Amino acid sequence: MANNDCNSELTRRHLLQLGLGSAALLGTQAVLPAFAGAAPPVNPSLEKALYASTLQSWCDGLVAHQISLADPGVHGAILCPACGLIHGRCGDAVYPLLRVAHTTGNSMYLHAAIDVHNWSERNVSRADGSWVNDLTLSTWKGITVFKTIALCEALLHHGPVLDAATRKQWTERVGRAAKFLDGFITLQTGNINYPITSTATFALCAELLSEPRYLDRARALAHEALANFTEAGLLFGEGHPFDVTSPKGCHPVDLGYNVEESLPALALYTTLARKMGKPDPEVEATVLKSLRTHLEFMLPDGGWDNSWGTRNYKWSYWGSRTSDGCQPAFMLMAEQSAQDADVFREAAHRNLKLMASCTHGNLLYGGPDYFAHGDSACIHHGFTHAKALATVLDRATFPAQKHAALKGSPGVELIRTELPREQAYGLKSFPDIATHLASIGPWRATVTANDWEYIETVQTGGGGNTGGGHASGGALSMLYHQQLGPMLCASMNQYSLVEISNQQQFTDKPHMTLTPRIECEVKGKTYTSLVDLKAKVTILSGPDQTSFTAEGFLQTTAHQPGEGIMYKLIYRVQADSVTMIARASGNPSTGARFIFPVVSRSTERFALENTTRVVIEKAGGKLAVETDAPRGFEAIPNERTFNLVPGFECLALSVHMESGPECRVTLRLL
Repeated sequence: MANNDCNSELTRRHLLQLGLGSAALLGTQAVLPAFAGAAPPVNPSLEKALYASTLQSWCDGLVAHQISLADPGVHGAILCPACGLIHGRCGDAVYPLLRVAHTTGNSMYLHAAIDVHNWSERNVSRADGSWVNDLTLSTWKGITVFKTIALCEALLHHGPVLDAATRKQWTERVGRAAKFLDGFITLQTGNINYPITSTATFALCAELLSEPRYLDRARALAHEALANFTEAGLLFGEGHPFDVTSPKGCHPVDLGYNVEESLPALALYTTLARKMGKPDPEVEATVLKSLRTHLEFMLPDGGWDNSWGTRNYKWSYWGSRTSDGCQPAFMLMAEQSAQDADVFREAAHRNLKLMASCTHGNLLYGGPDYFAHGDSACIHHGFTHAKALATVLDRATFPAQKHAALKGSPGVELIRTELPREQAYGLKSFPDIATHLASIGPWRATVTANDWEYIETVQTGGGGNTGGGHASGGALSMLYHQQLGPMLCASMNQYSLVEISNQQQFTDKPHMTLTPRIECEVKGKTYTSLVDLKAKVTILSGPDQTSFTAEGFLQTTAHQPGEGIMYKLIYRVQADSVTMIARASGNPSTGARFIFPVVSRSTERFALENTTRVVIEKAGGKLAVETDAPRGFEAIPNERTFNLVPGFECLALSVHMESGPECRVTLRLL
């Protein structure tokens, strides 16, 4: 491959000759300070700077982990510090790296982009035009849709920094990939994210290759996929067969993949269709409705509540491990709907702020407490989510932000838009996923009995169905406080590597399942309330209180029945407190346990004031956890427990349960 520019300095003068003004360099420096006494300006460049600076930070992390050795088997690849391997999809980094090269004038990023693409061509490219997922762990070719998007976007927006021979070679490579995908992709290819993301892939190929037939291919796929949206607007298909429902009428829905991959792809498809003079209003309307529905699950801090999703084994609180990010969906569709523009941009902003807070040493960590707990960052997060930010910077607009004068002092403050889940609306139910949201006072609760279980069939060496899926059984899978943040949070029922090359291993530190649950040990087996797919949930809801009652039978995570042990869990959500009531009947004399790890980073102090009251000091205030269990709290470990899904440290609290009587646990802000 020719790369005549690879050893020459990419200078600022050269960039200017290519037609770039100084505005393109935005994102690496702070804005100029205002004159003393004057209100600071509020303009779109401030928001854009957050995207650009975060993107460059992640690209710096990619470059720092890029291999520079003579061996063609590794040169240019990006080594993952968490997994100790080269993720085969690291070639996707070509797009964000080339963008940062173009906008900063720093040839380091240009060399990195060319090298990582060359590695990809030497090692995971195939003669039929595809790319495979990994060197050895997975030969899945569906990921060709993502690498093709990255290469198209790199060429369309930043091709001028490449020499003519390289541009020609990369464009021809896109042509071979498009031909492969044209014969490979159907609506049933993989999970729904693959054919839906192909709508953006084919539309980009139509633009780059000047072949209108690919736009027709994109349109046909998009319209075929319209049948995969529920009446409420949820996109289903993250699991097979996706054309049937579970016994409870649930569809295979995964929030993370929907908001970070499928819906952004459809948003990009509709944007490109408009640009090429063939707008698709039917798909646009469907995407807008779907984004509104999915936005119901964004938490006030920008986190995504995927506690119930079919593929939540990749849940990373800010999104999902190997998808791209929600920003393109909300930022691109904000331009197509004036009524949604403010809240869509707000959602994209809050999620980006959350991801920025999870970034350490230029690496995006897999959850809020990975870094504090001593777990490493998987590099996969960085190169996929960097693509999303590059797309926003290249294709979205940043209108002036609304602001108002500060009361009692000079200056202005941004007017932030309220997200749906910030409203104290009472109850919202989603039968398509057997999941309910309660919003009372400052509390936000999620209760799920979703009975759709995901089975991985593509990943070589994957965990398949090992009982490690999402919580069910009427679990309280999320409890969030407006002032204190996440309080209780679900994890996998039993951590397993469903996708062996796309998940991390636990370190040699305390870890456990985080979902609140009743557990019982019988003859060496653990029975839990988390997996009863037949559990019944009843709800009483009023303006001041919402109460959920879940009833079922304890089972092993592999759904083996457990001695006929029945359980009952009640969650009462009120403005001043949340009370959990647990009961188990028919359990053996050893008794059961009610386990409810409370989200609490190791830096937060706690005190066991007496056997029945724990107080945790959090940044937003003090949380009191109280119980009426006769024996009080069981011994509390000094060291925090942890779970990789979705990445929280927790104070491992539990109480012993007698057979028959109820025990209560109440959480309240002091």
